[in-house]
Amino acid sequence: MDGYKLALSKYAQFSDRSRRREYWGFVLVNVLIALVLNLLIFTLGYNADDASYTAIGYVLLAVFFVYALAILLPSLALQWRRYQDIGWPGAVSIIGWFLPLLTFIVALIPGNQGPNQYGPDPKA
Repeated sequence: MDGYKLALSKYAQFSDRSRRREYWGFVLVNVLIALVLNLLIFTLGYNADDASYTAIGYVLLAVFFVYALAILLPSLALQWRRYQDIGWPGAVSIIGWFLPLLTFIVALIPGNQGPNQYGPDPKA
């Protein structure tokens, strides 16, 4: 949960670096929120008999959409900072949007020890 709060506190900050803990904390909380919202949508808001959404379903879909838009910018900024933590330019993260395996690998690599050209070591 700390990683999630830390990432949101740097909402649109593309400078500096982010640790793996911050990245994975943010990802984990987002996955859990998405799972809960999807579970609610398909248990409370979906009518399987005629394959349509109920009124509550549309409200929950709207909540899901608004949440997805709200976390888009901090997600991009966090990914950008994570690339910078391993010493790569943050702009390379754009490639990760099309090759998610690259971002997954970057998320597993430990950051550079000590300061690098993108800022001080976030572990220090």
